[in-house]
Amino acid sequence: MKKAALSIITAICAVTALLCGCSASGYTVFSEVYAFSDDILFSARILGGRAEYAHERMVKTIAEINAQASITLSSSDLYKFNASAEGERVQVGEHVYNLFTLGAEYYEKTNGAFNIAAAPLSSLWHIDATSLGGNVTELPSPQEVSDMLEYCNPALVGAEKSDGKYYLTKRDGRVKLDFGGIAKGYAADKCVEILDGYDDVTSALIDISGNAYFYGNYINGGNRLDWNVAVTSPRPRKTTERGFVCAAVVGKDNSAVTSGDYMRYYEFGAGDDKIYVPHILGFDGVPIGLKWNEVTERWENGDEYIISATVIGESSALCDILSTAVSALGFETGGALLKNSGYKGLIFTEKRYTIINGVKLYKPDEYNGFARYTYYEL
Repeated sequence: MKKAALSIITAICAVTALLCGCSASGYTVFSEVYAFSDDILFSARILGGRAEYAHERMVKTIAEINAQASITLSSSDLYKFNASAEGERVQVGEHVYNLFTLGAEYYEKTNGAFNIAAAPLSSLWHIDATSLGGNVTELPSPQEVSDMLEYCNPALVGAEKSDGKYYLTKRDGRVKLDFGGIAKGYAADKCVEILDGYDDVTSALIDISGNAYFYGNYINGGNRLDWNVAVTSPRPRKTTERGFVCAAVVGKDNSAVTSGDYMRYYEFGAGDDKIYVPHILGFDGVPIGLKWNEVTERWENGDEYIISATVIGESSALCDILSTAVSALGFETGGALLKNSGYKGLIFTEKRYTIINGVKLYKPDEYNGFARYTYYEL
């Protein structure tokens, strides 16, 4: 699952104009503050007379979500649940309960491609929140992954709401949860709920390390315009100077989220045997882009897995879920999932790309990022 600052979306075009001239356009610009961890940042640009109050409530809400749902904070409800024994009924906050029920629902809807119970697998692969990469000397065997996958299942957790309180109970003591693949989107949606409570807030850009939400239209000199985002080119992998592969029209009241293999990963081995291990797990419990070679008995990188999946839609949490699930399922199956969801998107492999549900591109003639990919109609 996605663990931290996975963002590969950068707001540009009309959004760039906004970021450079928000104050002049009447927007109140709130500088970045840490959210969830020291590599996840929250920023906001809000147009409205009570922007400061809305922002204060957003910061407080994000802090509440983190206090309940952090996998590393020893005082959090999630941490206490993960440390609990089989059959122990653990009281949790409403945010943890909501994150669990939504995650469990989409575990079923995505056939396990989005998995909030994959924390043990993340640890096994050294892609969890505390040990990403590290000094990895050995990768797990296919059998170890298969054995662990059996209990990485949200169905092994019972959820109960009683007398205004919320409880989770393990049916298998080995189960551990991780909301890293949904927490940012969930938090962004909660920020939108706060904005909805202020009639005088007409436009805003919410950004939680790349989980961007575009509230209302972009207002510029009395003109109401669509918001646009640029999708960073997923290659070359190791440089921050990739440029943009394309720009897309987001419209208004929509979120845009991207998952990819190149923002958080580690290298294993050296020379011709070096492989890349991304932080996103496939539905089979193996990081995307890895496959087992039966002849050499070692892991190697494939060449037709998803390296970038951008999802656009009205719920940031669902964009979070779908971008991960699409990456986990692969080009054909993941693309079909996104198409059936009704959300829009752009999907790239090393060789191909596709556009799902009619994403409009913004001045594509100004970008040459598509040149290395072949369009494929799903």
